[in-house]
Amino acid sequence: MVTQIGERPTEGTAGAGAQSGTVIHLSLVGDVVITATFEDVYRREYPGLIAVAAAMTGDRDAAQDLVQDTMVRAWVHWGKVSILDRPGAWCHRVLVNACRSRLRRRVTEWRYLARERRVEVSTPGPSPDTIAFWTAARTLPSRPRSVVAMYFAGDLTSREIGEILGIPEGTVRSDLSAARRVIMHALRGSDD
Repeated sequence: MVTQIGERPTEGTAGAGAQSGTVIHLSLVGDVVITATFEDVYRREYPGLIAVAAAMTGDRDAAQDLVQDTMVRAWVHWGKVSILDRPGAWCHRVLVNACRSRLRRRVTEWRYLARERRVEVSTPGPSPDTIAFWTAARTLPSRPRSVVAMYFAGDLTSREIGEILGIPEGTVRSDLSAARRVIMHALRGSDD
């Protein structure tokens, strides 16, 4: 929908206070206001969100749950999200935080289970190379791990990742470079 500047949006197109729930994003382009529906944002961001969550957690089912929770939060915080320039970036930020929280809970759970069972559970999955890559990536500190997941699984640019995480683009590139060295070292070490 396009509304001229100065015009009042018609019913069903109002911003944050709308009861109809159709508009989530308003941005100025030239002399017009472009609006995107929640459904548009959901459809556009969902594949990338799933990829980032799966890369960070290593569990596709959990990734889907985390993405659904993220999108529910976007819907619940309609007033805040609807006025952002990039609602997708907000969704990515919320998702990364949710993944980090889930990983912290899982570490506690794994430690407990390791003490109780002393047996490691394994499941069939992606190729051995892919598993080795993401296993090495998950050993990285939180921020570089997030950067690697968004770059390789989420297919985001350094600039987009920097905006999402609130860090300079140069820091993103530096994290990627350092992460590549660590991962390559880990992968070479696993071939020996």
